[in-house]
This record gives sequence, structure tokens and C-alpha cells, in this order.
Amino acid sequence: MSTNISLTPELERYAKKQVSSGLYKSVSEFMRDAVRIHRERNLENTRYIQALDEELAAASAEIDRGDISPLNMQDITEQAFKEFDSEND
Repeated sequence: MSTNISLTPELERYAKKQVSSGLYKSVSEFMRDAVRIHRERNLENTRYIQALDEELAAASAEIDRGDISPLNMQDITEQAFKEFDSEND
């Protein structure tokens, strides 16, 4: 499949610079790599958002069940330092 694209002058200069540096054989190769990287980043972002949604759903379910205990900032700080100290012993 062949697709033509238009780049801004700045992006075209950048793509050509990558080719002239020897990293890519052609602007087309550079663009294929750029699209692959973009696709991978989007997949990673999607997975990250899904994991956050799952964590939020689990936390919400805990709250709904009343499976929570009140914490204040002092308690959180002390717990963090205890965990840090135990990991570094």
C-alpha cells in the first residue's frame, strides 16, 4: 500500500536529518518507525488507563463495602517511611 503524506517544513527537515545521520535508509522508513512507535505508545497508554480504571473500581467497591480505615497524613507518612526503611535494610 502506498500513502502520500505532507509534512511541515520543520518535520520534513527533521525526518531528512534522521536519514542523513544514517539511522534510516529513507524518509519512508523513518515514517514507518514513527507510526510504529506512536501505535506502541497508544497501546501502553490504553493498558495504563485500563489498569487505573481497575484500581479505581476496586477502591470504589472497597468503599461501598465499608472496607476502609481512616488515615491521616501523619499515618500515611509514617507508613511510607516504615516501608522505605524496611526495603533499604
